[in-house]
Amino acid sequence: MNQKIIGGVMPAFITPFTKDGKIMESSVKELIDFHLEGGLDGLYVGGSTGEGMIMTPDERKKIAEITVKHVAGRAPVIVHVGAPDTKTACDLAAHAKKIGADGISSVPPYYYKLSKESIKEFYTAVANAAQLPFLIYNIPMLTGVSIGSEFMIEMMGIENIIGLKFTDTNLEEFRKIKEYNNGEIKAFIGYDAMLLSALFVGADGGIGSYYNIMPKAFAGVYDNYKSGNYEVARDIQWEIDRYIMIIKKYLSPSNQPAIKSILKEIGIDCGTVMPPIRPLSDLVEKDMIADLKKEGFFEFVK
Repeated sequence: MNQKIIGGVMPAFITPFTKDGKIMESSVKELIDFHLEGGLDGLYVGGSTGEGMIMTPDERKKIAEITVKHVAGRAPVIVHVGAPDTKTACDLAAHAKKIGADGISSVPPYYYKLSKESIKEFYTAVANAAQLPFLIYNIPMLTGVSIGSEFMIEMMGIENIIGLKFTDTNLEEFRKIKEYNNGEIKAFIGYDAMLLSALFVGADGGIGSYYNIMPKAFAGVYDNYKSGNYEVARDIQWEIDRYIMIIKKYLSPSNQPAIKSILKEIGIDCGTVMPPIRPLSDLVEKDMIADLKKEGFFEFVK
């Protein structure tokens, strides 16, 4: 198996939509270039931040196709294929393989309460459908399913599963997962404000929402950490965290509307969000942008 997913920092890629729900292909390409030129190491497409769970399978395939084609081998592309049913997830996984994605990822099946045996069968089927490096996506706050260290280690026995995206604040569980078999599991932190903390306990990198608007900053945390410039990495992380706290005051409560508004101010029009997510009101957007300008955000992200 050709393994390109080694480590680094990747955006949980935003999906740009027109008001009538069409994917904005030109904006997708512009955003990809913004991320790669900003020093990010790959792309994670169609996940929670990308509104994948409220897109049709055909829409999910389209954003994956546009991304893989435009990246053209410059960086790894991981396609999120998770769904509440095995058939859809397997179909998306097979499509990711067909279009040349470098890896897949999936939340556990959600809505119904399932046994560990059922979840393991789901992941086995999806892994077999793709035959690609596979990151499990642990985000219990949204799925209601927590992939703990013991279960994650058990699932490493499934062919092609190489690790996980861990969107949880329990760094003790994260450490237990990462230390398995001398660090064999590829573990990416999904909480943006904890990137540096996770790197210190063994993370291979991070995948997150706010990377979309601060690519250079997140690359700076990672690169300075890897170079041993720990105080520089800390100072950048503190600034990232400060701006995240400002933005969180304006969430709706989803973060996609705020991120798209900020990208528009930066100069990349990513349109609007997919219902039932609602965009920011004009007043809230104006107040958020003014707050960020006052605090020097747009100079920070240049």
